[in-house]
Amino acid sequence: MATLYVASTEAFVGKSAVCLGLLQRMRQDSFAVGYMKPVSVSVAHTSNAILDEDAAFIRDTLGLPTPLEQVAPVLLTPATIDTILRGQAPVFTRVLQDAYLAVAHETDVVVLEGTNNWAEGALVDLSADQVADMFEASALLICRYTSIRAVDTILTVRRYIGDRLIGVLINHVEEPQLEFVQNRVVPFLEARTIPVLGVMPRDRVLASVTVNELHEHLGGQFIGDRLWGQREIESLMIGAMGSEAGLSYFRRRTNKAVITGGDRVDLQLVALETSTSALILTGNFRPSPRVLDLAEERQVPIFVVPDDTLTTVERAEELFGRIRFHQKIKMERFTDLMETYFDFTRLYQALGLTPPPVSPAPTEGEGSQGR
Repeated sequence: MATLYVASTEAFVGKSAVCLGLLQRMRQDSFAVGYMKPVSVSVAHTSNAILDEDAAFIRDTLGLPTPLEQVAPVLLTPATIDTILRGQAPVFTRVLQDAYLAVAHETDVVVLEGTNNWAEGALVDLSADQVADMFEASALLICRYTSIRAVDTILTVRRYIGDRLIGVLINHVEEPQLEFVQNRVVPFLEARTIPVLGVMPRDRVLASVTVNELHEHLGGQFIGDRLWGQREIESLMIGAMGSEAGLSYFRRRTNKAVITGGDRVDLQLVALETSTSALILTGNFRPSPRVLDLAEERQVPIFVVPDDTLTTVERAEELFGRIRFHQKIKMERFTDLMETYFDFTRLYQALGLTPPPVSPAPTEGEGSQGR
């Protein structure tokens, strides 16, 4: 049996989506799979439970029989962390080992989803390297590429964990950087015996959020038809310049949300003349009649929020950074990207996995006895 620890260099790099993509393909290739998120710091409170939403989603999507408390056995809630800092640290090792045995029962491969970065979990002696060592797991590192500094991070992780690192997936690569990453970064890493199992471009479908999702996150007054809330927002733009410069600026992107001061009527009108999915007015200023009329004509919803522009931008960027994949269209899109850009054959070789041979289709007449 093989165990794969999926680690990341930072939060929101697509780690959960990668785990689901791996598990779906492994199952398709006739492997019996298990999944576990050993340590969770992203805990949600529901009416009757405390859980990790991503772990619950993956378990339910795959129809795994293991109880959720074994799929995500260690939940680091604020109360738990406070207890640890008071010197009353619970010992989670036995809990984790028992959960792993339950998850791994009668499987060919277990995928362990790591924490947000390599260090999280050290508070309870369950950082990424400690968990990987505990289960003698190979490690796949997910890294977002924004600049050459990503290579520094990959090299540091390799120096830290050595041969446990069997591959890297470079994710969220912007289109202008793709050629450089493929032709320069990948050969550089490969020459240092760091296998690059995939380079995945940033995808607008995966990166987008709906108007309703953004409004739920930001709050404030929603002005417009609620049906407009299903529109997709692919990017954010800030309106802080003169109106003449604003027109050429706003034309650079389509399907965007524009965040600007509630008193900047000139910029609001200019933004509405371009491809805008939502207009967000800061400072609790109600839009002018001219803006309301044009927004109605273009079917663009308006949010009126109390925060200043800088705070609103920071909060909106948080949502774009952590948008979840719990939508059918995003799941299907990510699966397609994995099939196109990820080298499953090389991963299987590194894990010592051999897919069972495919049985030949029955010839005519076979299987007809007894009819």
